[in-house]
Amino acid sequence: MKNRITLLALLGCLLLNGCAIKEADHVAVRTGSPVVHIYPTGGRYDQATALVLPFQVPAGIQPSYGLQVGALFHEVFLSKQTFSTIRFGERFYGTIDEAMEMGQEAGVDLVVAGRINYAMSGGQLGGARADVSLRVVNVQSGNTVWFISQVMDQLMDHPDLTLPNRLLSVFNVPEVRTSSGAASLPNMLAHIAVDMSEVMAGARLVSRKTR
Repeated sequence: MKNRITLLALLGCLLLNGCAIKEADHVAVRTGSPVVHIYPTGGRYDQATALVLPFQVPAGIQPSYGLQVGALFHEVFLSKQTFSTIRFGERFYGTIDEAMEMGQEAGVDLVVAGRINYAMSGGQLGGARADVSLRVVNVQSGNTVWFISQVMDQLMDHPDLTLPNRLLSVFNVPEVRTSSGAASLPNMLAHIAVDMSEVMAGARLVSRKTR
């Protein structure tokens, strides 16, 4: 519950106060744009009803984290009015067919099935990374309406190991540089949710990946 409150607090900062991902003095954040692999070729889906499901996560990450990220994307989609009606389902699924069945039971047009492909929170010197993919599926036809991915990195802030600095460090205790001002993993995930929602709503144009 505490982690979910933290995610929603970050979301509120992004949406209500207009704050962006902040870069620390030493640790930069690369805000990679969403990559659209599949997109609607006919008609719009802003009037469709959708069910957002818990995100799938890699081995070694607690499934509850996928539940929290799913809740975060649900809140973003509500705020951005990505679809006409947006519900959140707390049941986990294994396959897209299972996700479609949940959507049919909920009586919606679409299911939003996301996945965290990679996640690292980083440390004092940075190194955070978020890799997320999102698939929106028509529950009746089984067709994928949207398939979007996005990667965001926080670079490592490597210490200065040049000869002059090493000589100076013999006589001085070096100050530990932290990344307190840079984006954390929850901040990155909130930013990705906003980016993807804007792409699907047509408020943001990005390059579409072609084979």
